[in-house]
Order: sequence, then C-alpha cells, then structure tokens
Amino acid sequence: MGFFHRIRTSSPSRTRSSRIRPQRVLAAICLAFACALTVWTLTPNNGGTAIVVAKSDLAPGTELKADDLTLTQFPSDVVPDKAFRSVDEVKGRATSAGLSKGSPLTSSTVLDQQALPKGSRDLLMPIRLADDASAALLQPGQKIRLFSSLPDGGSEIVVEEVTIARLVDKPEGITSESGQLVSVILSAEDARRVAEFAGLPISFAILPR
Repeated sequence: MGFFHRIRTSSPSRTRSSRIRPQRVLAAICLAFACALTVWTLTPNNGGTAIVVAKSDLAPGTELKADDLTLTQFPSDVVPDKAFRSVDEVKGRATSAGLSKGSPLTSSTVLDQQALPKGSRDLLMPIRLADDASAALLQPGQKIRLFSSLPDGGSEIVVEEVTIARLVDKPEGITSESGQLVSVILSAEDARRVAEFAGLPISFAILPR
C-alpha cells in the first residue's frame, strides 16, 4: 500500500509540473525577445545617407557659413526630399525660415540666390503672409503690394510693390508657424520698411501685370 500510495500522491504534482513547464518556456522566449528588441533599439544605426543639417539654431535670413552646418547620417527612408548632401552646396546662401539645431537643410529652407539678376542691388527677403488660402494664388514672378493690420485697427501699406521670387514649401515633420512663407525681391529701403512691421500680420494684393 505504501508503494501505490506514493505513486498516487506523486502523480498530480507531475501533472501540474507538465502543465506549468510550457508556460515557463513561453515566458522565457518572450523575455529573450524583449531583451533583443531593447538591444536593437539602443544600438546606433551607422548606415543611411549623410545630409546637411543646422549645427545650431538659425534665424530667418541667416547667411550660412561652414561653421553653421554639419553632415549627419539619416536613415535612407526618412531623408527629406531635396536635402543637401554637401556643405559647399549651401554655403553663402540664406535661410528662408528659422531652423532649430539638427534641422535638415533642403531647397525649401534656403533662399534661391539665382532669383536675383547678376549685379542687382535688390535683396531677397523672407516674408510670412497671414492668409494661407489666398497665398495659393501666388506664383513666382508676380508683383504684389504688402499691407499690415494695425493693433489699434485699420491697415497700412507696408511696401507698394515687391516681386515674388519663390513660395517656400513647409517642411514635413517640422513644426512651423501658420501662414505661407514667400521670398520676395525688394530694395534695401523696402526691406527696412518690412522689418518695422515684424510680428504683425502681413496681407497682400496682386498687382496687374
């Protein structure tokens, strides 16, 4: 009786052990997978594409020098369209909008210096227009008149006539201000006039050709 009694009393424990063992194996597999995922996430990715980024925060209109820029590896599948691959491509050009440290430099974040005729004394200046919807009517080469809404009501002509050089695309994935940013061709005197209205909403009227 003692022998059979030991068999009966030990059988349930073996059954429970056999039921628990697969759960333990599954838990071990999950733990190993989680550890592997953590290591993969924390391991630097040395592959990708080298593109030009801002080495520090840059204000709109900054004339770019080599010290303002650096090359950084980006995963190939997230490299922005029209990103610059060489610092020499960007040196001497001006930013069309404010850039934070690490922001990629693209054709939409720098002004197109080719918009000015050779020998021209005019300037290229970035201006943010208040109305996105109306700005969709604009095209490079159009002449517009700039207005500003005044804090105490009413409006005032800022500049009688400027020429649209380019509409600047809003960079994807980067938080930007509302309103369409454009680069315009204007005289140094008109640029000083526009600067006096910094921080105020700027609207426009399209002038006849």
